[in-house]
Amino acid sequence: MKRHRLEIGRLTVPKGLLNAYFVRTAADHEVVGLFVASSVVLLAALVDECCDPALCEYTLASMGGLMVSAATTSRWPLSDDAPAEATGLEDAVPTQQWEDDLREADDRLDWRPLKPAATRLLRVLEGKQRARRGPAGEEAAATGNPAG
Repeated sequence: MKRHRLEIGRLTVPKGLLNAYFVRTAADHEVVGLFVASSVVLLAALVDECCDPALCEYTLASMGGLMVSAATTSRWPLSDDAPAEATGLEDAVPTQQWEDDLREADDRLDWRPLKPAATRLLRVLEGKQRARRGPAGEEAAATGNPAG
């Protein structure tokens, strides 16, 4: 089976199975969001769009979804003249399974720190940067001399 590749920012990952994750801050359990990613490292990249993933924890979401329970004027794909905040999901509610999962005590969901994945993400990005610079670029960066 041929796998296609998906470009996400500077990361290229194989297209394949995706997981849905609930993410919250580790300190006070404040909701960060619901994300879909093919790995925990890419989850860290998505969380980094809104907060420091090293300060968060995640859990896999079970089968479920978000539903728009009332009529909406939004349409997908979004039009260019639609307000940025009008996605059609403004009044979305979780399915019963997700609501049950999120209402239960912490022992129902297996929350894990996102910090190890955030650290791996930084290593990947730093490695790509070094590879782009090459040996002369590393020397030039270290000495501050662009000529190497």
